[in-house]
Amino acid sequence: MPTIEKTLAMGLRKPPSHLLTDDEIRQLKDDIRSIGADESIFVFNSEYVRGTCYRPQDDKVHIKGNVLRDQSSTHPRDLLSQRAVLAHEYYGHRPYKSQYLSEFNKLDTDKDEFLLVLAKREWADEFRASYMAARNTPGLADEDRYYLILDALERAKEASISIKYNEFIRGILYGGY
Repeated sequence: MPTIEKTLAMGLRKPPSHLLTDDEIRQLKDDIRSIGADESIFVFNSEYVRGTCYRPQDDKVHIKGNVLRDQSSTHPRDLLSQRAVLAHEYYGHRPYKSQYLSEFNKLDTDKDEFLLVLAKREWADEFRASYMAARNTPGLADEDRYYLILDALERAKEASISIKYNEFIRGILYGGY
């Protein structure tokens, strides 16, 4: 099986190994409610994942310590608020559950080919998740939308992909949206 290296930056957020405290979980639940998400979809301190992510297999957003940001960084991914990260997973990834499940089913046929295809377009999936979260999440602060768009653009840049700004992106970055 070929080795696939993940080339996208993970950021300098809190480590996934950080166990969320009761106070942090309470704050996260407030954030979940503020963006109109279904609280029952979220699992805290999950043992099934290495970091915060959406798992289509169980239709859950698994939350680990890396949901918490590092304000000492200048990278957009690090500066995403926990509310923006929750929106990225819930409004950015979750709507594509059937697509993910269809792709995961291909694992049984040709794992090597599937993994190579998946690795090559990971940037696009993450770009879409941040873009769609910025566009579709209710109750999100302007700053959160701004950093989600910066994150999307950074993911494209990391993949050496040039993105033409549409009206929504320009409005978020330069005002007027």
